[in-house]
Amino acid sequence: MTHKVALSFEDGVTRFISCAEDQTVADASYRQRINIPLDCRDGACGTCKAFCESGDYDGGAYIDDALTQDEAACGYVLPCSMKPKSDLVLRIASTSAVAKTQAATYPATLTALERLSPTTVAVTLETPERDKLAFLPGQYVNIAVPGTDESRSYSFSNGPDDKHLTFLVKLTPGGVMSDYLTERAKQGDALTFTGPHGSFFLRETERPVLLLAGGTGLAPILSILRTMRATGSNRPAHLIYGVTTDDDLVETETLRDLARQLDNFTWDYCAADPDSKAPNKGYVTTLIRDQHLHDGDVAVYLCGPPPMVEAVRKHFTEDGFEPTGFYYEKFALAASTSVPPRAEGVAAPELDATPGDTESEPVPDVEPGPAIALATLGSDGRTGASRTVAGQTLFPMATIPPLNAGSAHPAEQESATARAIAGQPIWPGTGSGTRELDPGEPLIADAAARSIAGQEVLPARDDIAPLTEPAPTPSPGRYEIGEEHPSVHESDAVFEARQALELGALEITLGRLSSQQLAGYRLLAESTVPYVDGDRFLDAAAYTETNAAFHEYLFTLTGNEHLLQAYRALGIKGHMETTLRNATWCHPRCTQDHLDIVTAFEAGDRTTARRLIAEHADRSKVTTRRAMAEADAAKRPRFVTPGRFEGKVVIVTGAAQGIGEHAARRIAAEGGSLVLADRSDLVEDLAGELAGEALPVLADLETWEGAQTVAEAALARFGRIDVLINNVGGAIWFKPFTEFSPDEIEAEIRRSLMTTLFSCRAALPSMTAQGHGVIVNVSSAATRGIHRIPYSAAKGGINAITASLAFECADAGIRVVAAAPGGTDAPPRRISRGGSALETEQERAWFQAHIDQTVSTSLMKRYGTLDEQAAAIAFLASGEASYITGTVLPVAGGDLG
Repeated sequence: MTHKVALSFEDGVTRFISCAEDQTVADASYRQRINIPLDCRDGACGTCKAFCESGDYDGGAYIDDALTQDEAACGYVLPCSMKPKSDLVLRIASTSAVAKTQAATYPATLTALERLSPTTVAVTLETPERDKLAFLPGQYVNIAVPGTDESRSYSFSNGPDDKHLTFLVKLTPGGVMSDYLTERAKQGDALTFTGPHGSFFLRETERPVLLLAGGTGLAPILSILRTMRATGSNRPAHLIYGVTTDDDLVETETLRDLARQLDNFTWDYCAADPDSKAPNKGYVTTLIRDQHLHDGDVAVYLCGPPPMVEAVRKHFTEDGFEPTGFYYEKFALAASTSVPPRAEGVAAPELDATPGDTESEPVPDVEPGPAIALATLGSDGRTGASRTVAGQTLFPMATIPPLNAGSAHPAEQESATARAIAGQPIWPGTGSGTRELDPGEPLIADAAARSIAGQEVLPARDDIAPLTEPAPTPSPGRYEIGEEHPSVHESDAVFEARQALELGALEITLGRLSSQQLAGYRLLAESTVPYVDGDRFLDAAAYTETNAAFHEYLFTLTGNEHLLQAYRALGIKGHMETTLRNATWCHPRCTQDHLDIVTAFEAGDRTTARRLIAEHADRSKVTTRRAMAEADAAKRPRFVTPGRFEGKVVIVTGAAQGIGEHAARRIAAEGGSLVLADRSDLVEDLAGELAGEALPVLADLETWEGAQTVAEAALARFGRIDVLINNVGGAIWFKPFTEFSPDEIEAEIRRSLMTTLFSCRAALPSMTAQGHGVIVNVSSAATRGIHRIPYSAAKGGINAITASLAFECADAGIRVVAAAPGGTDAPPRRISRGGSALETEQERAWFQAHIDQTVSTSLMKRYGTLDEQAAAIAFLASGEASYITGTVLPVAGGDLG
């Protein structure tokens, strides 16, 4: 039984958690990512001391130094020891800020501002807390803009171990950061930034990489390359760097240096402007060659605006290419604070921000004195990037060509229309397409000119969803990070991706965790232990839940919501819930790995922690792969008579799970065409798995309308019904008859009797008209049993229907038979029959008594298997039983029911 626990923090915030009676409040809190104060896990320190305002609980074991008897008498408790007996309200002696780890804020000084091109500047910062700052190559920070209440997001272009922090900024007219950098920035200015953020970073494998950068999206790619150089990486790496005009081209000498220093690194670049002096005209997709793709065994890292990301995605799709890993960071225009952010986007860079900025206003002369000297503009003062986003053309002169097309817009086309969008002037015209602006002259006349008829410049693509759901950040731009991998059924890429994410989280957190954070980490590691014994799962579902909490906590400790979302988007927990549902085997080191990983974190042992994370990922893969193989084997019918149902149309009701699912699989394997009826959409998945023709029909067979729907769907699709297997039913409650309410009695009868009556009535007219048919009713040996009398009555009615219909329909060539299963060993139901959980000791005792009776009345003293039940049903439905009708066949190990 679970209880609600309200955690009331000192700042007035209240958080609610669910806590089972066998759980401590601290255990439940940490599993649900609410990190209350904690320094031990067994009542030894008193750090978690709280006041219980209401509710009953077991205070647990603790020492007097942690909680005195007087304090306990007054209502003080230790959440690490206490277990609830009812709903609770606890007053937590801290603010809600401890409930969730957040990214840190760092002070910084502006030390350099260098003009790299007419459209791009490099910003250098230093922080006195450099030793505390850890980031991964490709991540970004939110930098507060001096003199405003806003911040902007920029990716590091330096390596994680470099002292100076560098960023690329493309200047955007009206951008708050651009205004600061071009008008007010002075050497020594104090700034602050928060981070690191983002899940776009270099994963640690030896797999070749293809790097694609658009405009200032080069910044995170430079950080990746500098990291590869620092670590002595020999991974094959190729970069394709795309810009719009020559004015946008930056850091080429840096790239040449990196190519000289990295043995396996090559690069190329292109410009969209047909008048460019670049050796390649066009877009990045035109430079992707087969040798860069390594037959799919490649990790693609792409940083650019949404059109560029989607153009690459389309390019790969059209070529039928799926990389092992596709990591992207896409950003969209938000040129001024007057343009609202798209609600579902990630608020990171306004495009005066790397990774994805489009500032293009010429930088006016900076005042002499302490201000930072900027390199002069290009000789022509051209700013064609006003029509670009991170080096990709946004507003060509006439029409917008595909981003992966080889041709660009004609530079010579010029008119008033070409200088205006929806009546708003974009830049002044002189007949040459661009002109030199006077210092300080605004490129865009007003705020309205930075929107298009009140509409966002880059609307959302609803048909393309990032794998990683973006998390909000403080900045008003739009920024999405994600990654994509082949299915877990196709490759091991997902397992490798999980390992890479955890190794990244390790680099950020190791040596930086407090004693409270480490105590919470160990608590979650220990919470997985009770559900495994050696190499056997004692409770696979509970292990899956606690295992997920343990792994997610490491990402919580990074303070980076993107990393947590990236981990969740891999679907590891979902894969485990599906594949381990019926698993019995697990690698014997799995839970010990959890404990050992925490020990390595406590010791600050990076080498051991990295080794354990890698080994644990491999062991998890072995466990999951074995469970998947066993699950696939379990789905295959054990007994098959090939061709027995060839040409037959068979309706199976209650086909979503259990006996119905296995009967359907058996009949499909024997050549039958199936109509799979259930009120759960699980039948749609089953239909997709079966080799033959299978029609899923969603219907509530407790109603006449539902039964009619199934029969009509079968006739519409196949023109006839040869066999009807009535499988819907099953006890809802287990208790003495005197404990049943009238409503519960009626519910049991509707579920296990009326469904068969309605379905027979719906199918019989067509069977009678065609002069043949078979009805197999699924009855039960529970007609003689305890603690489910209404269900027993319903199944007795099934036996009566079978005998009477067999008499009535024999002349029409219709056989009516029944199988009466006894206790059957089946996996936990994915869709509940209803009723309520066994919450009290009395309810559990009643249920156990019914199990004991079922086994004791079976001569074989065991439960049957799903295969054994499906075999009997398939036999009765087949032509092999052509001389059997009106008969109820017990399939209960000798229990005649």
